[in-house]
Order: sequence, then structure tokens, then C-alpha cells
Amino acid sequence: MVKALVLGGGGAKGMAHIGVLKALNEAGVRFDMVVGCSIGAIIGGLYAAGYSAPLIERIGREIASSPRRDFLAPSFTPVEILDSRRMEDFLRRYVGDLKIEELPVRFAANAYDIITHREVVVSSGSLMAAMRVSASLPGIFEAITFRSVGMTLVDGGVVDPVPVRVARQLGADFVLAVNLLERYPKGTVEVKLPYFRRRHSLVSNLARLLSVRRRNALAVLSESFMAYQGALVEYLLESHPPDVLVEPNTGDVGILDFNLRNYENLKERGYRATLEVLERIPR
Repeated sequence: MVKALVLGGGGAKGMAHIGVLKALNEAGVRFDMVVGCSIGAIIGGLYAAGYSAPLIERIGREIASSPRRDFLAPSFTPVEILDSRRMEDFLRRYVGDLKIEELPVRFAANAYDIITHREVVVSSGSLMAAMRVSASLPGIFEAITFRSVGMTLVDGGVVDPVPVRVARQLGADFVLAVNLLERYPKGTVEVKLPYFRRRHSLVSNLARLLSVRRRNALAVLSESFMAYQGALVEYLLESHPPDVLVEPNTGDVGILDFNLRNYENLKERGYRATLEVLERIPR
């Protein structure tokens, strides 16, 4: 039996994956394959490369302690909002030039090609590149063009935030999947909008410039992307159900909310949610 662990996307919500790995490690559960999307590809890639659960815990704490150093530093170029070079430096620090074919656990990550409009499964070649493209949130991090294959790749969550389907295609007989996203839709609300006129006072212009009392562009983009993914997950998990599904409560954490408090809370939630399904996982 080929057992696959599928780790879904969700940005900072992915700190719950660390708790999942902790529970699985303590129970002695091992997998033949790991398939990851976005943050799930980063954490799953470390796991497939042989990093122990306790070491991945320490790496997660490092990210949460200084997120601007590794993931949230602003970019001053028109191709992205956050500086993707920081994330690339982080990935190189831990996986270097490892090849996926050389890993002790079979690994794959998904991405989306904006040129051919197809989902892309990266199951060979550079581990660092696979992790990087799978976590390229559109507009937030720069899309990467690979001229050798004629593709420009962005986050796999665009098409499949919890790639159970990919694991099945790669031969998995049993799939344990971790979904970090709230399911949508949550229903509709009818409202009557009043007419509005934008104010041009010095105070209102300053507030707009400084994003005072407003959500900045990064927050609006990330929250909208998360809602879209939640709607997609609802459909995909119904059409491609895993054998066991773990869904930690992550609704109170945004995809860019990396900090120590969220790290500890989400790690514990992932741990507890996994304990509830351990008896259903074959050894």
C-alpha cells in the first residue's frame, strides 16, 4: 500500500502542519509520498528531505520569530508586493541544491502555469524550485519563468489548494490530507448601498496614503485569494475525497499572519486534530 500525506496551502495557517507532523511522528506513522501545495510544499519538502518533526518545529519557530526576514519583507519592484528573494534565500539555506529524485521520501508539489493555463506537478528536479513556485502567491510573490520548459509558474492553490487528486494520480492507495482553509460559500447577503463620494481632505488623503482605517492592498489581495481557495476546496474535496481528512481550526489567522502566538496556537490545533484521526491511519 502506498500511503501519501497531502499538505494543503494557507500561508501562515500552514504552521498547523507542524503540529500534524508532530502527532504523526509520536505515533510512529510513516508515509511513502508527500504532496504539498504552497506552504504545504515548503513544510512537506522539508519532511520529504529527511528533516525530523522536532527540527521542523524549530524552523517554524524561527520563521514566526522574524517573518520579515524570511517571507514578509516588502519589495520595491513592480513584479511583486513582497520580496521573494528572502523566501528563496530561506529555502536555499535548508535544502540547497537537493534533487527531488534523491529524497528519502517521494515528493511532489503543484503549481499553475499562467502561459498554458494548466496545473503543473513538479515531481523531479530541484526541490528548492518546486517549493518556491508552489508558494508563489499571485501578485504577492514574483511568478517564475522557466524558459527551458516554456512556463511561468505561480502558486498551486490557484487550481488545487489540497492536491489529493495529484497524490492519486501518482499512485497513492491511501491519502491523509490536511486542509487549512475555511470552506466556502457561506451563503449570500443582500444589501442596499448608499451613494458615496470620495473625500479629498488632507486628513483623508493622508489616511489613504498610510492605510489608516483601511485594509492595505496586500491584505485585500491575500484575503480575497483565501476566499477563492476556500470555495475551490469545497468542490475538490467532495469530488476527490481523501481517506482521512484533518481540518484544524485556522479561521482566525490570515495567510500572512506569521507570529509566535499564532505559531504556538496553530501547532497545537494541528496536533490535536491529528490525534483525533490516528486510529484511522494504517501503520
